[in-house]
Amino acid sequence: MQVKLNGEMITTDSKNLLELLQEYKIQAKSVAVAVNLEIIKQEQWNSYIFKENDTIECLTFMGGG
Repeated sequence: MQVKLNGEMITTDSKNLLELLQEYKIQAKSVAVAVNLEIIKQEQWNSYIFKENDTIECLTFMGGG
C-alpha cells in the first residue's frame, strides 16, 4: 500500500498506525499522529487502519524558551 508519510510517498505492508511507526522506528511516546489532518489518539493507533494514499504526519513536540 502507498501512503504519504511526513511528506514522502512510501510503500508499506503495515496494517495500522502502530505497525507503521514500528516499521519506521518512530518513537511512539514522543509523537502525535495525524491522518489526513485529523489527530488520532495514541490508544487508537493499534486499531486505526489507514487507506491507500492517506497522508500521515508524525509530529514531534519541541520545547523552547
